[in-house]
Amino acid sequence: MTHAELPFVRLSTIFPPGGKTGTAFEITVTGADMDEANQLRFSQTNITAKPKLSKQTGEPEPNKFIVTVASNVPPGLYEVRVVGRFGVSNPRAFVVGDLPETRSPDTNHNAESAAEVALGTVVNGRADANAVDYFKFAAKKGQRVLIECLAETIDSRMADALILYDAGGKELERQRRGGLLDFIAPADGQFILAVSDFTYRGGEEYFYRLTFGAGPRIDFIFPPSGLPNTTGRYTLYGRNLPGGVPAKGWSMDGKPLEQLQVEIELPGGPAAPQSWTAGLALKPAEAVLEGIEYRLNTPHGVSDPVWLSFATAPVVTEQEPNDQPRQAQKISLPCEFVGQFYPAGDRDWLTFDARKGDVYWIEVFSHRLGLATAPFALVQLVTKDGQGEEKVSDLQELYASDANLGGPEFNTTTRDPSWRFEVKEQGIYRVQIRDLFHPFETNPGFVYRLSLRKEKPDFRLVALPRAPPPLNKDAKEAVLWTPFLRRGETMPIQVFAFRRDNFSGEIQLTVEGLPPGVACATAIMGTNQNSELLFLTAAENAQTWSGPIQVVGRARLGDSESVRVARAASLTWTVPDYNNEAVRSRLTRDLFLAVSGAESAPVTIEPAENRTWEAAAGSKLQIPLKLTRRGEFQETLKLKASGVAGLDGLKELDVDSKTNAATLEIDLGLHKLLPGTHTFCLRTQAKGKYHNNPEAAKEAEEAAKQAEKLAADLSAEAKKAADALATAVKAAEEATAQANASAEKFAATKTAAETTPADEELIAARDSAQKESEAAVEKDKSAAEARAAAEKAAQEAAAKAKEAEAKKAAAADRAKAANEKAKPREVTVTVYSVPITLQVKAEEKK
Repeated sequence: MTHAELPFVRLSTIFPPGGKTGTAFEITVTGADMDEANQLRFSQTNITAKPKLSKQTGEPEPNKFIVTVASNVPPGLYEVRVVGRFGVSNPRAFVVGDLPETRSPDTNHNAESAAEVALGTVVNGRADANAVDYFKFAAKKGQRVLIECLAETIDSRMADALILYDAGGKELERQRRGGLLDFIAPADGQFILAVSDFTYRGGEEYFYRLTFGAGPRIDFIFPPSGLPNTTGRYTLYGRNLPGGVPAKGWSMDGKPLEQLQVEIELPGGPAAPQSWTAGLALKPAEAVLEGIEYRLNTPHGVSDPVWLSFATAPVVTEQEPNDQPRQAQKISLPCEFVGQFYPAGDRDWLTFDARKGDVYWIEVFSHRLGLATAPFALVQLVTKDGQGEEKVSDLQELYASDANLGGPEFNTTTRDPSWRFEVKEQGIYRVQIRDLFHPFETNPGFVYRLSLRKEKPDFRLVALPRAPPPLNKDAKEAVLWTPFLRRGETMPIQVFAFRRDNFSGEIQLTVEGLPPGVACATAIMGTNQNSELLFLTAAENAQTWSGPIQVVGRARLGDSESVRVARAASLTWTVPDYNNEAVRSRLTRDLFLAVSGAESAPVTIEPAENRTWEAAAGSKLQIPLKLTRRGEFQETLKLKASGVAGLDGLKELDVDSKTNAATLEIDLGLHKLLPGTHTFCLRTQAKGKYHNNPEAAKEAEEAAKQAEKLAADLSAEAKKAADALATAVKAAEEATAQANASAEKFAATKTAAETTPADEELIAARDSAQKESEAAVEKDKSAAEARAAAEKAAQEAAAKAKEAEAKKAAAADRAKAANEKAKPREVTVTVYSVPITLQVKAEEKK
């Protein structure tokens, strides 16, 4: 990694990546900087976790938890984060299902050792490099088995590939693109499934969930959208749909589909995350979508989710035939025309009347519905000449949008086109829509929404934690980052604006839900800007805290102020070179912030006065700065303005290592900022030595010494108890021998007395021997009891000594690890100043 920053927690994997509702099970997490990671936070509050305790020491086992999924948690895709000393991690997907679950063994890398799986089971596994996992299952002739592999959609690096064989090794089915393998058994028997990464990569990060089932499966829904706050009839197309009927000869990948009509009630559609059920991993360009996740509940289980989006106008479904211009379907604007790129090469035509001066937006949604399509639309004006002959003029061809708000890290490009249609001439218009990607592939699941709506300016926001720039300016690394503030530290969050329907106005950005001791200055995203930085600053006395926060945007839309809450986003994995590997980013349920009350930033830079700095356009402005250096970060700093494009050319400000004061000079005649409010910060990279939690190292050393002393004391006690046991054993053995001897003597005297009953001496000897025997028996009993007590005491003392030795070894290991971690290491840290607010006034006219 070309970023040598201070520690912040990152979650790489959670395994297994899900579980059955109503169960408890052990999971293991892996990642980086997971010091004191003792808590998991799930997006579903009825999923809880507690650290797994060691049976030997009674202390938490590193990175292991017992997760409990309550019985009232519905099946779905949720998120989990790790909480530790260095903040709250990035999220990872966590799946809750309704089927029994198992784990793939490590011994099933050939067909002969295939792991046996019952239908109706979920297998959690990991792909090993250059290896294949094999599973076998039994099926009856004609039985339809749906095998689904989840990998990329649950944040895995794996690109899964599935191949199905019969018991003799003959290939029956394959799905190189992963996902679903639909199989109808040709005969009773056993079948073998091979699972691997497409290019045979593997490791901890290549995890998967494999479902062997016969439950319901939804492939797509039609219409794919509906108006918010309405109840409507929709048709589900899929497989194993209880009550479903064959779908008029339709199939996907050669497998027949069923259809089932359902009634669905859509909620209202405010432009807020609450209207977005994030059970599906939405990609950056899909941030403009709003809708719900729908699942079909049946006696045979719950289906996979399907996305049902909110329409932008009344929905009109396509009516065949409409494949030729003369067959164009008549519609009235505004509306949302929904159809299918089906069959292969399908071209749908529609026609409508429009009045001069009207403004509409024509926008296609298909690629952003998660489909591998490339929609194209052609808009034509249809007129007639003096002889009544039809004349057609092509007005606009609509191709994919190349607009990318977030660069390589958050690529918002989409193959869905859009166009602002200003009606220049009243008349009849015609639109053709088709898919450029699949002229020969027939797939009824290639649906589309063609929005023809009145212009209604609006916007949507996405907040993305932004990593600092790399040390090497030429690096092409995309780094997964999480918001984590140390005392006295400032960090940015990047906010992207998806401007809709020609909205160009200013957007005021604030952050809500911040804890005491953390501040964020209001930022203004200027006219036609699509990106802005918000700066969060932790006070010198900020306390440890973690929780969700919200970025809120306010703007004038027409005559009223509208409020939009930003959706959160995150990179899924760090990518060393985005020119060689695609960056995967997605929307997340929440934006989390963590604050450390235990560590302070190495360097704090702030204006000498906490105020808005005012200056007239064309003038010069001086801003005094003060610096606070901590620990071993004493080198010369170069401060660079960041956050306002107009200051990009501002010369770097050098601050000598021997001073903690500087003055920033801005020539507004040279750097022409528009009149208004501008918020920026100064950024630098500071080199120094970082000590990771030296206090913990001292505490660990002290704990190790105490554990060593306790182990020595308990070892001595165990030796003492062992010596006492040896003495008790010897005494018990002697008492037993004495009792045996006394018993023999008594038996002999008794026999003698019985032989000569008149001999008083023999009778006296018998009586004396009897008393002696009884006393010996009592002594033997007492000695045996003492021996048992000594044995118990010795066992308990030995167990305590053994436990103390284990704790001593564990404490020594922790002390060694803590001391190793606390050793100073060279780091280069990106430092952002406290935000500086500049008010530029218009230059006075002379």
